Amino acid sequence: MFIAMLLFQTAAGAPDTLALSLAQARARARADNPALRAEWADARAAAQGPREASRALLPTVSAGLDAVRTTDPVAVFGMKLRQADLAAGDLALDALNRPAAYQDFTARLTVEQPLLNLEGLYGHAAAGRAADARAAAARRAAGATDLAVIRAYWDAQLAAERVAALDTGSAAARAQAQRAEALHGQGQVSGLDARLARLRAAGLEARRLGAMAEAENASAALRALLALPDSTPLALTDALSNAPLDDTLPAAAGAAARADVQALRLGERAAALGIRRAWAQNLPSIAAYGTLAGHSRPAPFGAGSDDWTIGVALVWRPFAGLAGVGAIARARAERDAAAARREAAERAAGIEIGRAARLHGAALRAVAVATEALREATEALAQAELRYRTGAAPITEVLDVQAALTNARLDLLAARHDVLVLRGAYDFANGVFDQ
Repeated sequence: MFIAMLLFQTAAGAPDTLALSLAQARARARADNPALRAEWADARAAAQGPREASRALLPTVSAGLDAVRTTDPVAVFGMKLRQADLAAGDLALDALNRPAAYQDFTARLTVEQPLLNLEGLYGHAAAGRAADARAAAARRAAGATDLAVIRAYWDAQLAAERVAALDTGSAAARAQAQRAEALHGQGQVSGLDARLARLRAAGLEARRLGAMAEAENASAALRALLALPDSTPLALTDALSNAPLDDTLPAAAGAAARADVQALRLGERAAALGIRRAWAQNLPSIAAYGTLAGHSRPAPFGAGSDDWTIGVALVWRPFAGLAGVGAIARARAERDAAAARREAAERAAGIEIGRAARLHGAALRAVAVATEALREATEALAQAELRYRTGAAPITEVLDVQAALTNARLDLLAARHDVLVLRGAYDFANGVFDQ
């Protein structure tokens, strides 16, 4: 049975129905799901880590402008000297000891180029691994979104098909009640038969109302994954009742194909680089620098004098208490923790892959069983109705077989749903969606 509509327009001006195949729903979720957008934004933020750490490798350029007015004797003497404004009278003792207020504008351009910075070098490499790990985690989140959409899509279709199956069962019970009333009018059966049929129809109607609520809930869950307004009516074009079922599974790709395991491996590598970085904190760093400065009195960049400076600086802190020892020990512990998490994830991935494969096989067998049960129930109903019409069986036999037929339809739908969802779970466990 082709069931597509989950929500109908109920008033003029209502939003147009959105028709979606499963592939379209997955693509829409990849583009619009807010949780997934946040994951990708976090990955883009982490990707800037290597750039932020690049100052350990690339030059740094800084510019500044200072404005000073002072009567400090040393400062006044230095400013006049820098401005080439020092005169013989400025060397008098009274002028040196008690100078008049003097001002200076200094424009400065400085360039620094690291020559040897092992701590920064390892930090830059670790930032790159961390960025790659965050991107892998985002890919895994995209795969999880795919699986969530697959589950929600088929949940919605199963709920809609349940409503249809219960509609069919309820209609059959009402028809049986009308037939029993007709036979009662002919004096062939008692009035109890019609009452029992109406009671069975009422029970099915109660189940149908619950199934309708479940269908609305399933549709709402799918709309949430797709970032659609609650008022958007959906028509799902891939029907559960005739969707093709894969009776075989591809060979397991193993944990290595999963982006979450890849993320943990990259995190382990970043932690290993963290050990080297911690060691490098105890080694010297060397950098070259150059400064160009202009000094003037009346205004910035006015008449005055210029000077330049170039040099090489070595910085080494051979002993900083026990901070270096603690940093190395912490980095090693973090590396060990990252390795343990990666190992646990690989083992869990293998279990998840095997579990999904076994459940998928069981669901396929359940489809076969449910298909045979539906065939048997269909034939049994024809026999029970014949027995009832000939007076060989009570109405309860017909009603029980009708109930068995309805349950067989529901069981077959549930088994088909499980096969489709578990195939998605198997692919997700193998990292197929982690793109």
